[in-house]
Amino acid sequence: MRNTDSILVKKAIIHVLDNNSDMPLLTDYEQEIDEVIHEFLEKHIVKCLQDETNKKANFRSGNQVVLNSCQDIFNDSETFVENSQRIGKQLFKVMKSNNNISSCDLVIALYSFEDNEYIAVLKLDYSTSFIHQVEFVEEKFKISIVPQAIGLPGLNQKIQKCAFIKRYDEDAEYDLIVLDKQMFNKEDDAGVAQFFINDFLNCNMILDSRDKTKIFKSAAEKWTRKNLREDIDKAQELREGTISLLKNAAEVDLDGFARDLLGEDKDKKDHFIQHMNNEGIELHGFDIDKNWVEKKMKRRVMKTNTGIEIKGEYEDFEDDAKIEIKRNGDGTVNIVVKNVRFFQER
Repeated sequence: MRNTDSILVKKAIIHVLDNNSDMPLLTDYEQEIDEVIHEFLEKHIVKCLQDETNKKANFRSGNQVVLNSCQDIFNDSETFVENSQRIGKQLFKVMKSNNNISSCDLVIALYSFEDNEYIAVLKLDYSTSFIHQVEFVEEKFKISIVPQAIGLPGLNQKIQKCAFIKRYDEDAEYDLIVLDKQMFNKEDDAGVAQFFINDFLNCNMILDSRDKTKIFKSAAEKWTRKNLREDIDKAQELREGTISLLKNAAEVDLDGFARDLLGEDKDKKDHFIQHMNNEGIELHGFDIDKNWVEKKMKRRVMKTNTGIEIKGEYEDFEDDAKIEIKRNGDGTVNIVVKNVRFFQER
């Protein structure tokens, strides 16, 4: 589902969910899909599916309005309007439980990709846009800039909350893809941040190999900065070990990795493993997502405490003919950029 660059939107509908109203405004007609509307929906859907922060999820047991409504649509597309209204009512019910949840337009679309059908559920939060207004005052034209408070996200803007549901298969790894950019923002109210996943979709998030690869890389750097700040040699060794593992191995053996790099210090080794466990990386390890590594680990940025920043390809940092790190023996190092014929300033 994620590796999508184009889709065919077959059906779409939009409902208005105003948290200041007592009832949702649910349409009885499908959205007419011309070229412009198709581009609007397709680009938003593809962008959300390709977003690095989306996650796989499984529906929980119990009351499942969204799951059941989507399966009804898959089984009989003539029920699209009716079941989209059920989904709209469910989201509105959840929204009314917390006045801080923003009003929105809810778009539901049935689309296909590679001969499979999926349903997109897009919560389109309002954004202020501006238009010009032309009036005729005292026999003269008056043109003003006027704000529009219920503008929908443009093609260059990001949707905060959406879900992509496939046909249910109890043996499948996952049931849906969820994008919720608000969920992991610690500054947000917990009820607001959790409502879309917990109360509306009623699903559990899954950490797959892509998520674990990304978490492992980030968590290793976070632990290194905090615990090896005064040991630049060991910090460099762990960073290089992390890079080498992700680029050259097929899987991460957490216990083996920690033992190889921190084995002489049992306390640090145990603390590193516990840190990874807290981040969601289990002791038995995981398969490395090579697509993520290839895409996200092309360039490296090295920042020093002296304010210097060095950027380059990962291979450049591994080439002694280009960059060399010389240890001074007093806990500091010199980073030498070698064989430079010319340079330019920006």
